[in-house]
Amino acid sequence: MKPQAVYKHLVWHYQRTRFGALGKDSNINLLADVRGQTKNIFIGSESTICKHASLEVDLANGKDSQIIIGDHTLISSFVILRTHGGTIRIGNSCFINSFTVLHGHGNLTIGNNCLIGPQVTMVPANNGFRDRHTLIKSQTPTRQGIIIEDDVWIGAGVTILDGCTVGKGCVIAAGSVVTQSLDPYSIVAGSSAKKIEVRV
Repeated sequence: MKPQAVYKHLVWHYQRTRFGALGKDSNINLLADVRGQTKNIFIGSESTICKHASLEVDLANGKDSQIIIGDHTLISSFVILRTHGGTIRIGNSCFINSFTVLHGHGNLTIGNNCLIGPQVTMVPANNGFRDRHTLIKSQTPTRQGIIIEDDVWIGAGVTILDGCTVGKGCVIAAGSVVTQSLDPYSIVAGSSAKKIEVRV
């Protein structure tokens, strides 16, 4: 066996001891930032976690929390996956581009064969803010979750908010803000901020 193959084999065995599961021929770069409850991270076969990607499983409020990544999926450099007490599940044959931030508060599910551009943000939580007499940080958040179905293409800089389901085959143009669920095979674009009401 060639020295490079021996090294790769040894690194794979070392990484396998850290995780709940690590499939055959998966490659977790030694410069990836993997922290928290690493035994709650499950990675399928032939998947890649690039250097400087961050995977963190934190158990909030004593809840079960996991990161689950399927087969043939690539997590690029500087991607952040943080569970915040929920579960992040990414399917097979997905590509998550650099500087994307995926949180898991209310559970985040991404299906198979999804393409996610750089600097995408998905946060399955939304802070309460209705009561002007209580600090926003002290108000109860929602945690409805986000679901991205199979074969979805999400462009650069998209933000997807809590409670949204993005249907199968959707295309979301760069810079869009998704605030409601999308029917399968929709093509959507646009973002606007305008006054909609006043806090009471």
